[in-house]
Amino acid sequence: MHTMIRWIRKLKIEKRLRTFFFLASIVPVLILGICSAAGSYEEMKEMAVDYSAAMADISLGNMEQHFSKYLSQIEAVEESSALLQRISSYNSADWDEKKQTENDMRLLVNSIFGQNQEVDTVEISSADGAKFYYPSPITKKGSPLLAETEVLDGPLWSFIPKETGADKENYIVISKAMKPYGTIVLALKKDYAETLCENAGAGKQWKTAIFDGSGALVAGEDAFDRASGADGAVAFTEQGKMFTSGHVISSMQWKIVNGVPYSYLLDGVYQQIGVLFALLAAGILVVFYLSKIMTASITEPLGKLTKAMERDGWKELLTDEGRDEYHELIQGFNQMNERLGHMGNEVLQMELKESRLERIKKETELSALQKQINPHFLYNTLETIYWNGQYEGAEEISDVVIAVGNYFRTIISKGQEYTTVGQEAKSVENYLFLQNLRFGGRIRIWWDIREGTEDCRVMKLILQPVMEDMINEALEEKAKEIQFCVEGKREGSQVRFFISGVPRNPTEGFRKIQELSGCGNVNQRLKLYFGQHYGVTIEENGICILVPVKEEET
Repeated sequence: MHTMIRWIRKLKIEKRLRTFFFLASIVPVLILGICSAAGSYEEMKEMAVDYSAAMADISLGNMEQHFSKYLSQIEAVEESSALLQRISSYNSADWDEKKQTENDMRLLVNSIFGQNQEVDTVEISSADGAKFYYPSPITKKGSPLLAETEVLDGPLWSFIPKETGADKENYIVISKAMKPYGTIVLALKKDYAETLCENAGAGKQWKTAIFDGSGALVAGEDAFDRASGADGAVAFTEQGKMFTSGHVISSMQWKIVNGVPYSYLLDGVYQQIGVLFALLAAGILVVFYLSKIMTASITEPLGKLTKAMERDGWKELLTDEGRDEYHELIQGFNQMNERLGHMGNEVLQMELKESRLERIKKETELSALQKQINPHFLYNTLETIYWNGQYEGAEEISDVVIAVGNYFRTIISKGQEYTTVGQEAKSVENYLFLQNLRFGGRIRIWWDIREGTEDCRVMKLILQPVMEDMINEALEEKAKEIQFCVEGKREGSQVRFFISGVPRNPTEGFRKIQELSGCGNVNQRLKLYFGQHYGVTIEENGICILVPVKEEET
């Protein structure tokens, strides 16, 4: 319980109250509604299954009645034993007897099957091989259909094309052996079966299909298969979810499958569920509105207190027209606010004074550090310009004058504390050009400025003082050739410079940073201006300078 209370205390009061209102009012209704809907759904589903099975029985009865009619007609032919006796001896009769037998057979067939438009062909084969067909033959000599029929005691139902002729359409073929006289074969049009399937249902939603003994579709809906309706349950068809029922037509041993769409039978349940969810949605809106009003009466005073505590001043007092506990709390806050106002003003004045003193101190120290320019270097440079003018001609003197001008233009420019990495590199190039005039070209430098770093704005005079310290250390070691490699790359909001070269081991060749005037100058400026994270550090293979990037002002 205590764990739950601690977890609830992590939520704001507004969320707690709204959650409580929701759970107390909506959840019980939601549970009852879901249980009611589930019960209604199951009840309607059972009724739908029963309805589907009942309609399937009716459809089966209709099919049995329609197809049994042809068996009765075949039996009527069998009852004409005298005529069948003449057929069995047709080949041995004379010409007059044959003509009389053909006419009597034609009259018998017309009287029995003539009114059935769905009958395409009637064929009677005698025991001695004679054939009588109206209007065209069905079987051929040595017919497998006749051979299969002769061994059966009852009729054979097939869904096959005629064995003779060019007509390759499938027919519903009924064949029966009339022992000992011969065999009768009846071909029904497939359209007749299609009409039966269309009329078998209880409406447009009802679907029916007929399958023969081998499982081939004879007529009706192609969405089913022979296994549909095996359990009288739900099947998934091309037209969606359906209740299906399957029955075997006993006289044919064919299967009839009936189906009705799931949504059609359960439409009432869906409407009931829709109404339930609409009522729940309306209830949620009402509860949400009431909970919002109730929670606002509790949280608004707290919000006033919170905003008042976040203000930077103490002059404005809170007003409240309520009569509850929050009114007393707000009055106590106003009294405390007045007392804190006097104390806050005094503290603010002291902080402003300390801030001014700190800013003046930093500006003074920064100005002093930036003015630490080695005058000895300036004198040596002027002396170099003079001697080159005396002995080597005016062209090199011009180059020297340009380099000196560019160099001092960078370091003495007033009001410009920042420059780009590319401009800083050019300033170092000018400086090294002037130094090489003194030392006979002994100083070489390689640059490795990564892509996207050259245009970054950084504080100026970062590289040159450090390079000057490294040159001085190299001269003390009496190096014949002084080589440097300067790497520069941007790392997020800062640029990292790494200078390697002579001396080979900076940790041994350099003195402490505080004792090197150039390194110490840059280190103090960076830390004073930007904080302790930035500055100059001596590493195992060189000197690292970490400088923040100044973002462009909009």
